[in-house]
Amino acid sequence: GRRGGLSCPSQPPALSGLSAFDPRNTRKFLLLCHTLLARFSFNAAAWFCFAEAAFIFGEVGCVCVRQRKGFVPVSENCKREICCRWWYPMAEAKVSEVKNVRELLFTDGRDYLLDKAGREIKFEGIEGKVVGIVIGPHWLPIPLEHAISVISEPYEELKKNQKDVVFVYVAADRDTELIETLKKYGQTGQLDERPDVECFNDFLQKMPEGWLAVPFEDSLSRANLISLYRSGIFSLAFVGADGHTHTKDGLRILEKWGAEGYPYSDERMQELQHQAAERAANQSLKSLLVHEERDYVIANDGRQVKVTELEGKTVALYFSAHWCPPCQKFTPVLAGIYNELKEKQENFEIVFISSDEDQTSFENYFKGMPWLAVPFSDLKTKKTLNHLFEVEGIPTLIILDTQGKTMQAEGMEVVYKYGVKAYPFTNERLAFLQQEEAAIRASQTLENLLVSDERDFLISHDDQQVKVSSLTGKTVGLYFSAHWCPPCRKFTPKLISVYNKLKSHGEQFEVVFLSSDRDEEAFKEYYASMPWLALPYQDKSKRHLSQYFDVQGIPQLVIVGPDGKTITHGGRGLITLHGDRAFPFTDARLAELQKEIDVEAEKLPKEITTDGHEHCLQLTPNAYEGPYVCDGCDEQGSGWVYHCAECGYDLHPACAEATHTPDAKSQLEDKGGEQKSEEIQPNYVCDGEVCRKI
Repeated sequence: GRRGGLSCPSQPPALSGLSAFDPRNTRKFLLLCHTLLARFSFNAAAWFCFAEAAFIFGEVGCVCVRQRKGFVPVSENCKREICCRWWYPMAEAKVSEVKNVRELLFTDGRDYLLDKAGREIKFEGIEGKVVGIVIGPHWLPIPLEHAISVISEPYEELKKNQKDVVFVYVAADRDTELIETLKKYGQTGQLDERPDVECFNDFLQKMPEGWLAVPFEDSLSRANLISLYRSGIFSLAFVGADGHTHTKDGLRILEKWGAEGYPYSDERMQELQHQAAERAANQSLKSLLVHEERDYVIANDGRQVKVTELEGKTVALYFSAHWCPPCQKFTPVLAGIYNELKEKQENFEIVFISSDEDQTSFENYFKGMPWLAVPFSDLKTKKTLNHLFEVEGIPTLIILDTQGKTMQAEGMEVVYKYGVKAYPFTNERLAFLQQEEAAIRASQTLENLLVSDERDFLISHDDQQVKVSSLTGKTVGLYFSAHWCPPCRKFTPKLISVYNKLKSHGEQFEVVFLSSDRDEEAFKEYYASMPWLALPYQDKSKRHLSQYFDVQGIPQLVIVGPDGKTITHGGRGLITLHGDRAFPFTDARLAELQKEIDVEAEKLPKEITTDGHEHCLQLTPNAYEGPYVCDGCDEQGSGWVYHCAECGYDLHPACAEATHTPDAKSQLEDKGGEQKSEEIQPNYVCDGEVCRKI
């Protein structure tokens, strides 16, 4: 998980271990990362520096990753929405020290570097300066420009502050294996296939003013620098004027400390960390919010409010921006809590720290907020607060106690989970709420889930009422779904088939439909196709149940056992994989079913060929540590798979068998039922096999 609320749901048992969001592009992305990790020593998250995550996941709007000075929305298997900055590789390369910078960057046959205009710059032009050695492939122009954009802002500040630093670009030669991997996974758009010299010269012209480059034709020097300093596809190392390495982790350090980190030596890092520790120890509202030219924050009507007026209050620092969709979603939630606490005259205040692009955007966003803000023009305070609290994504809510000390660094999660009940946001209050929640779950029954003060029944067709008490002792599936959701319409026929089979076998199984449809008419139309029970459309319990089971996307099938306790949130995945054989969905049944599957797999051919794929497919029980997506039916799978190690093509054993029948293609195409075109519900984005809230 990441700060500010991003975390991954816990994995269900191995047999049912299907995440809520796992479209086939995610599988290809993970395979690509695996290939890159095998070849380079760098953090897996660094892939976002290498490629635009949006082309892999689609613009789901769940995560916003930093791109240049802004952010770009992508998807990630996350629990809460957040806009995230890039994360960078941790360098591991072992560097042999050199005698001096001249020896490092110049040779007997070449006494110059190139500037962006192609002019020759002699050693005297960089003598006495700290050198930032930037390594990256010139033949991946878009990702390279993204990586350079991370450096540009602090570089401009370094120039403004007249720091003795120069950045030198080193072009990395084409990597055949990496290029083949990109082509294999359809990422040829990232490649510049022009001649190397043409690509290099093109990037040379795009370099920031003042940057230099090692001439492309000096392949020996480039190879030497790469062997010394490369730690990933993109790397930045800082070297002192004496040739000694200051750091090989330049991208991360530059992102964290910016120009303030100069000269990026261990001594400077220790000094900054010591200063940060001192600030934390002496932290107060005054140290956080007062600037040498300002001792106030502002209201949206232009009033100036002295920071001293906030002392003794619980204060939340709200890092947000108008352009960020998750911020737009969270701000009204936070405003509701703020207004409720103000009505109760609680000592609570919020201060907005903007990440908006300009003053106008800030004003347009701030005018809808009932709290205070740091003036948009105070860039230094905003930057200091971002660094101090290590704000890696927005929205982030930092909650301070009445002394101005940090109390909750993950305030957004707290607000989403507990709402106004969390006030005053102390650890003691949260511990009490957690105990209360644990007690509720321990005493969970079907009746306290589904019965409300106004209603003790569910509805069947023709509005017949069925008492909730009549379901006691049954295994019940709570089906969160909607007609407008394509994955829901695809899964519902499968669930109907399983439901009817279990009923015909006399199993004690029931399903309750909890609708996310736009209106009652759509609910009735969709429910007419279902043979089970439903919660009345207007019933408010659906919202509570969605929060209780943390439903972040649909369709979702939560299985509740005969004792009223939750068995699994992954009922959909189990039914997709195993149909009615998964019943009653318990761990014991899944273990038993796995043994049955292993026995059946022994009878299958060890390898097959199909008309739909050029390579031989090998039967394997563990091609992936987690789930996979079948290329035959586009459904999730787990465990045994007919797998092509060469290109990642996969088939469920059942789909592999189906491809040998005359009607194979039509069977696979018809598997999901009718797919009507319908506008997606606002505040949801459908991608792969789930429609997620945004």
